[in-house]
This record gives sequence, structure tokens and C-alpha cells, in this order.
Amino acid sequence: MKLKRIPDACSVVRANPHPGRGTVLVLGTPRGGTSVVAGICHMLGVSMGLDIDPSNMEDRGFRALRCDPERVRKGSEFFRALKSGNVIAGVKDPALADWIEECYPLVPEPVLVLVSRDVYATAQREESSGSALFASLHEVIRRKYKLLEFVEPLDSPLIVLSYERLLNDPARAVMSLAQFLVGGVNDELVAHIAKLVRPHADMPNELNFVASRRAYESTQALQSA
Repeated sequence: MKLKRIPDACSVVRANPHPGRGTVLVLGTPRGGTSVVAGICHMLGVSMGLDIDPSNMEDRGFRALRCDPERVRKGSEFFRALKSGNVIAGVKDPALADWIEECYPLVPEPVLVLVSRDVYATAQREESSGSALFASLHEVIRRKYKLLEFVEPLDSPLIVLSYERLLNDPARAVMSLAQFLVGGVNDELVAHIAKLVRPHADMPNELNFVASRRAYESTQALQSA
């Protein structure tokens, strides 16, 4: 009997020729799994901001730019500061679709991570927070396809990640993402990160990627001392 092959959570659309270098943009939609993916990136050594909100892994300053009339000027300054002293760093904003055309040209060496989740599940999460289901569904679909249409013709490295498949096999997804972003990490770190992939976890009370990365770095420093 022929064994059925289960696809990986990750599909590399355009290979990354410089793993370990660049500016990672985690793209997706609100309630679409971008927080856990940004957390994984952070655990892999990609500093995900200058002032990270551990409840959603968003840089507070970058998040505020979306409503700032001077967001292009300030965005340019933000990315200069983000990359200062960091060979690889990144940001996540699930509403970046709303100003991606202005933001993308500001990003030095963009490396794109596009997170996809079932649109009905995403809309249901919005509904549980008080939004109307169909209004949420339309908004999720609008942002999702805007991002797809924007990233398809670019030449920047691009990996697409299925949130549902990530939950089914987190270790395999973490390995694929690590290979794409930084050229791979050791099995111990992969296993550690995979255990942090928990659906519906309360961030940061039950799951804090910022604190987890800090603890991991401290442990590594003690072991190498």
C-alpha cells in the first residue's frame, strides 16, 4: 500500500539566498496565527522588534505607525533602528496589508513569512471578540488576497506557512522555518520551540516567547561559561 505523503506546513516559494541576514516580515491577518509564528521567529534568534508586546509579539512603535500620517518617514527611521547592530531582525503586524505598499520599500533586505489560516476560523475568532461574522469574513478575505497579490510578483525570499499544519506537526514546521530564516538550528532548540506551539494559549500569561528566548539565552550562556 502506498503511504500518503502529508505536506509540510511550510512551502518555500522563493528560496532565501542569505539565511541569517535580512529583515523578516511576518505577514497575515488578525487572529490568523501570526503571533505564534512571530514567537517562533523570535525563538530562532530573529529579534522581532525594539519594544515587543509579549501579548501578541508586535513591536509597539511599529504597530502605532499604521495610523500615523508620517508613517513613511517614521517607518524608515524605525527600520534603521531595528537593524542597527542586528544582522537579522523582524516585525509582525497582522494589519500591515493596509499599508504594505508604503512600508515594503522601506524594509532593508526583506525576507517574507506569509501565514495562512482558514478564513472561517479567523472570522470566528473575531466574532468571539464581538465582531459580526460576515463583516469579519469579508475583511479577512480582503486582507488575505491583498497580501497574496502583493507578494507574488516580488523577488524577495518568501515562505508560506499553514497555521493548521503548524499545529499538527510543530517540530517539522519549526525546522523548515529555521532552515529558511537562519540556515537551521540544533534539534534541542527545535524541540523546545515545538513545545511552545499551543493553540489558544493566553499570551503572555501562559505563553511568553520574549521571556522564553531570554531564558534560553541565559541557559546557553551558563553552559558555555
